[in-house]
Amino acid sequence: MKVFKASLLILKRRMVQVIVYLTMFTAMFIIIASFYSEQISTDFSAARPTFTVINRDKETPLTEGLMEYLRDRGTEHALPDKKQELQDAAFYHATEYILIIPEGFDESVWSGSPLSLDTVSIPGTAKSYYMDSLANQYLSFVDAYHKADPSLDRASVSGMALEALSLEASAETVRQTNGRPISDLYESYNRVQSYILMVVTLLCVSSITMSFRRPDLRMRNLCAPTTTRQKNLGLFLYCALVGFVVWLSTSFLGYLVSRPSLTGADSRLIALLFANSFLYTFVALSVAMLLNHFITTPNTQNAIANFLSLALSFLGGAFVPLEFLSEGLRTASRFTPVYWYSEAVSDICDLTLLNKETLAPIWRSFAMELAFAAAILCLALAVGRSKNKAEKSFGSARTEIEM
Repeated sequence: MKVFKASLLILKRRMVQVIVYLTMFTAMFIIIASFYSEQISTDFSAARPTFTVINRDKETPLTEGLMEYLRDRGTEHALPDKKQELQDAAFYHATEYILIIPEGFDESVWSGSPLSLDTVSIPGTAKSYYMDSLANQYLSFVDAYHKADPSLDRASVSGMALEALSLEASAETVRQTNGRPISDLYESYNRVQSYILMVVTLLCVSSITMSFRRPDLRMRNLCAPTTTRQKNLGLFLYCALVGFVVWLSTSFLGYLVSRPSLTGADSRLIALLFANSFLYTFVALSVAMLLNHFITTPNTQNAIANFLSLALSFLGGAFVPLEFLSEGLRTASRFTPVYWYSEAVSDICDLTLLNKETLAPIWRSFAMELAFAAAILCLALAVGRSKNKAEKSFGSARTEIEM
């Protein structure tokens, strides 16, 4: 237990660095959470964009039917037919879509050579495309009914088009889990959690190994009555405690900040996310044990911890969703543990039914994380054994603990 107590003492002296990382991460996530105003609802309701219709043609059943159809699916914002006012309304988003019916439009439709409608909208927005599709849909139905029976009067054609477009099909969304889906906020946190788990675990573990590798301290420990097994047991208990505390604190933080958005969520999905981050903690510990053999100074420690954690997070889909990466990067990311961690997060948050088939990809990702942890740990033990036999293992090593 002497090695374990000494490890905790060394960590206490380096705690400022760990607290800085955790504080920055907490502040960043709280700021991100403040921008999440989305309220998840299982009820679907169609969007109702704000629109304006400027009719420069005469009032006819065709134009009146078009305006009635748009009013049923949007919110009309009346504006005068003045260029400056229309431009100001579009610029300040007072209206999202302006439809201008040109003079002679009604006659051109019935003659078979319709004039094009002029539109003003915010470029690239979904609502403008939606309103465009509504107007085109109405005119397509009018054209179809008119061509099917040219003897019908114009008012009857417009009425039949509106009647056909008013038909709706009922749809019901069914989730076979015990609650609502996982919120986007909590899913984003779980992705980014892999970064903070890796960097904090690396800092906590490497701080101890740097101190115990000091040549004078190491030679004195070799002469001490404490056996090698007792030393290794003390270091193992320290690493286990660090991993558990880091995992518990970061997981509790994410749940605490995201709790309002998790009201009614299936507790089994939250438990799977906790299990996923817990398994990834073993990966972080094994990586820390491997890199400890190459960290000799505090500057090297910070550089390796930050560079490796950021590189794995970007490549594995923690910061950038995997679907946004190129095919080559996605193939390469499969050889990183963060990829399987992110895959598990996505699979868990997309679950709508819990059974053997839907849980199989999650168990596979869990198994891959454990496989990575075991493989890296074996490599760390092999490297450690090789370096311990080398003469240069008693070379210089600096730490901030030296007096």
